[in-house]
Parts: sequence; structure tokens; C-alpha cells
Amino acid sequence: MVFLQKCYNYDKKNILNIVKELFEKNGGIDKYSYKGANVVIKPNLVSKKKPEEAATTHPSLVYAVAKLCIENGAKVTIAESPGNNYDKNTLKSIYKATGMEQVAEETGAILNYDLSVTEVDNPNALSLKKIKVITPVAKADIVINIAKLKTHGMMVYTGAVKNTFGYIAGLEKAEYHFKNQNYDQFANAIIDIHLARIPDLNIIDAVVGMERDGPTAGDPKPVNLVFSGSNAFEVDLTALGVININPTKVPIFKNAYLRKLCAASYLDIEIKGCIIDEVKVNDFIVCYNENFDNLYFFKGIMGNAISKLITPKPVFNKKKCRACGECVRACPAKVIKITKNKYAHVDTEKCIRCYCCQELCPFKAVSIKKPLMNKLFISHNKVRK
Repeated sequence: MVFLQKCYNYDKKNILNIVKELFEKNGGIDKYSYKGANVVIKPNLVSKKKPEEAATTHPSLVYAVAKLCIENGAKVTIAESPGNNYDKNTLKSIYKATGMEQVAEETGAILNYDLSVTEVDNPNALSLKKIKVITPVAKADIVINIAKLKTHGMMVYTGAVKNTFGYIAGLEKAEYHFKNQNYDQFANAIIDIHLARIPDLNIIDAVVGMERDGPTAGDPKPVNLVFSGSNAFEVDLTALGVININPTKVPIFKNAYLRKLCAASYLDIEIKGCIIDEVKVNDFIVCYNENFDNLYFFKGIMGNAISKLITPKPVFNKKKCRACGECVRACPAKVIKITKNKYAHVDTEKCIRCYCCQELCPFKAVSIKKPLMNKLFISHNKVRK
């Protein structure tokens, strides 16, 4: 079951009422917090972004969840591993910029600074049968996953399931990108990570989402909704239905369906609250990235040559680039360098098209360019049903 609520602003009182109803409809707050319970809130804090940029979970939702859980007797920890370094200085700066520091001050929630990881068994995984996740998640009694509805350069869409990639510590995420360069392989790795610690409750902040060049360089887009449910796949499929994304175009859900982990679409899910047809956002702009490895005509030497001509690639804007080196540190393939002219340059011949550089650039200096030849083979750009 997925519960869908209209929400038009981030006013704290308004959000608090939304979250109270959300808990009630998902089985009651006692199901998710109780005296002595160790509750971990896992927001999307991908990088050092202000709430109004719509790249991170809005602090008002984290505030409401933390406040209600603490009032119900639980100990609440806000824990996230951002896309770059996983160290105390990085976490502190991100907690401050994203509003989590203020949430902790106002509610009594704890900001996680435990940098250790814990290996957990993952018997339902396709390949990652053992996995190291950040310790607060591994040790939690309850995990409440509060994601942000956004587009994603590599995975097309990011929501509840993709948010659990933050279980992996810091730059160790780059190893997963490098070992799983095929989009379907990476999608299955994300699914495996999600299965290592399935959240008890999933909430998607879609009051204001992000379209176009997400997950950090896109445009804020009002969706005016909050999604919630115990099954992250169902919550995400409902979100895909609202913004008119075909699940077969999203690697995570294409593969989750093949693994019998989710339905084919929101049409097979029980949805309460709003009626989807009445809240659809028909002009939500999504850029699709096809997995060229699966197209039959890209074989052999000629196929490789054609693939290079049509595959999207990261392009650096010299005027926006500040040579901060964030992309260099984040690049799984280690093919980005800072030139003598003080701007970043990527070796596109060796680029694995994970787009971590675009995701983590603090100055929005990286865009994903689709070559002219690309349009002859693949239809991209705006929303397709």
C-alpha cells in the first residue's frame, strides 16, 4: 500500500500534520518508534546543497519525523553517507548546509559522526551476498528512509530505492560504479544494497522535486505531494506514475520487475489518499539514458565506433568550473584531471558514463551532452509514457 498526500509548502506546522497522518495511515507511530528504540532517519543529503535547491530532503520533513519519534520515546539518529568523502568535516558541512544541524538542535535528534562500517549478510541479493554498510544503519532497530524525488543522469530517476545507496560509505560508492559499468549491472547492485537493510518506512519528499539534470544540477519542480509506504519499490513506482515515467526506462525498476521484487507499474499497487490521475504532473521533464550495451547492432569494432558517436558524455563548462577537484575525487574511473589552465578535463575515451562528476559538482559546471548522432538512434528529452 502507498499513501499519497497533497502538500503545497514546507511550513513546519503543515508538514507536522502531514507526517502525523502519514504515520497513522502506515500502521501507527508505535510501529516505527517506541521507548528505547534506536531509530535512524536516512535522508538524501547527496552533497552540500541548501534546501531551496531541491537536491536534498527538505529539513521540515526530517524535523517532523524526528520530533514525533522522539516524543514517542525513541532515540533518533540522522545518518547519511554523501556522495563524496565520508569524514567528520564533510558531514558537518553537509548537515549545516542542508538544515539538518538545525533539525538536531530543535528536536534532540543525534547527527551521526560514526564513520565505521559493519558487514551484514544479504541472502536475498543477486550478487552482493555480504556487504559493508554504515554502522548506524546496520545497528538500527528502525530505519525511516526519507528520499527526494529527482531525475538522475545515470539511473533516470532517484527516489526511495536509490536513496539506500547512501548505506555505502563515501567514496566506496565509486568502486560500485567502476565494477558495475553497465547500467543494468549497477541497477542490480543498487537493488542488492537496498535488500541488505530494507527500510521500515519510506517517505518521498515531492513537495518540490527536481527535473531535467538531476540529481543536483536540475531545476526545482513543484509536484506538491508526499509519498509513503513500507515497500520502497511500490512507493517509487507510484511516483513514476505521477511524473509519467515508464518503469521499463528506469534500470532499477526494469530489473526489480525481472527479479520479481515489484509490480510492472503503479496500476498494480493499492494507492490510498490521492487519485493519481488527479495529481499527475504531465510536464515533468526527464532525460533518458538508454543502455547502449543492450542494443543488438552495437557489436564488434564497428559497433564500438558507433557507440562512441552516440553515447552521451559529460562536458565541463570552463566558465563555471572552479578547479575544486571534487569531480577528480569522485570519478570511479579516475579519468578526470585539473589542467594547467585550472579547469577540469575528462578523458571521454575512458569515461564509464556514471555521471558522478555531474552529480557532485558544487558549481553545476558539468552537463550531459547528447551528440547529434544520438538523435538518429534514440529518442530522448521530454517525458514519454
